[in-house]
Amino acid sequence: MTKKLSIFTRIFVATAICLVIGLGATAWALSMVYSRALERNIDNVIESQSDQLIGSILDEDEPEDWSFQNIDPRYQELGSGWYWQITDAEGAPLTTSPSTFGVNLPTLAIPFDDQNRRRADVRDADGILQRVSERKLFTQNGNYRVLVTANWDELNADVSLFRNQTILALSAVGIVLALLAAFVARFSLGPLKELRDEIGRVKNAKSEKIEGDYPSEMSPVKDEINALLSTNKEIVRQAQNHVGNLAHGLKTPLAVLRNEARAKEQIESGMLRTQLQRMEDIVQRYLQRAQMAARSQIQTNYTSLEPALKRLLGAMRKIHHPVEYHWEGTPNGKDISVRMDPGDLDEVLGNVLDNAGKWASGNVTILTSITGDQLEIVVQDDGDGVPQQKLQKIAQRGHRLDENMHGSGLGLDIVKELVQLSAGQVNFECPKDSGLAVCIKLPCRVE
Repeated sequence: MTKKLSIFTRIFVATAICLVIGLGATAWALSMVYSRALERNIDNVIESQSDQLIGSILDEDEPEDWSFQNIDPRYQELGSGWYWQITDAEGAPLTTSPSTFGVNLPTLAIPFDDQNRRRADVRDADGILQRVSERKLFTQNGNYRVLVTANWDELNADVSLFRNQTILALSAVGIVLALLAAFVARFSLGPLKELRDEIGRVKNAKSEKIEGDYPSEMSPVKDEINALLSTNKEIVRQAQNHVGNLAHGLKTPLAVLRNEARAKEQIESGMLRTQLQRMEDIVQRYLQRAQMAARSQIQTNYTSLEPALKRLLGAMRKIHHPVEYHWEGTPNGKDISVRMDPGDLDEVLGNVLDNAGKWASGNVTILTSITGDQLEIVVQDDGDGVPQQKLQKIAQRGHRLDENMHGSGLGLDIVKELVQLSAGQVNFECPKDSGLAVCIKLPCRVE
């Protein structure tokens, strides 16, 4: 699945995943740090308040003379969850903070440690989670217990608020970083897009090689592609020359044998002349195929359809008179060019129109339509059609519709090969109410 993703999508998705993981971990770490800081602060407040209370007890002998100072103003707010209380050894309250009015302070069920301290988190009667610290105090005037509490739910609320704000802030940062990553990826991959466009220009015959300046990482790729194009041209040229040399080399011996056969009057000379003619047809056919393949390598011209079709229809109306050729022109009167060399286009349309004229009873219809960047040309005659078994052979490479008739030409198999070399398709159908319909699809552009 990931193989189908573009490089830009891969970079963006990978960056987004890393940002989500990294920023999520950062939010969690910051929340933990903030929570620990608040916890230390609460413990410091509790310890400071407890030390202040103990100091006041030690300064005055009688409880009536005790004077207390609240370290935190929340110890004066009613029901704040921040309370303190001093009791005697039996647990009877001696004095409490102003915030304790009407509140039953929680009690701890755990034992004191060796320093006469105990601490726990418990919920009071109002459901508030509190951190409770209690200390024993032994003086000459008596024994006391000092209990100080802090609202633990406030800490959790502050941590939750901080976490939410942190997530929002980091989400905004993540979005900005993701957009920056997308911009960087797009900017960095710009040369690849330029290279793709240049390859398209070469493919569409607008350029013979890849031009332009590219980053140092891509320059070797550009050079290799240009070298491949040059090598491919040279291979095609050499192959064409070899086939041409073979064809021309065979033409002279074949001509000698044909002349020799004509000079003789033996009965078997007819068979010899037939076989020689077939040999010449084969040589000519494969020479034309080599030339056709050479013309169709990578660089293919665009040829205007209307002038070529009008010219061929004029010739076909004379050759196959009285057969009528009907064509209503290009869709919407547009100037349409197909991705094929002029000679190849004449070869394809000429063979298809000529074949339709041979088999038509009286009419040949040509229909043209555009779908996306594809032009569809349908040539349909009103003849007897083609048997289904033979129709299947037409679509196979190397079979010709009129293989039993004299004067084969290139045939429909060569038409199919020419169209395929131009990135097109050829289909053969036999409608019930008509003869053979040849459907040709070719890349096109509308101007």
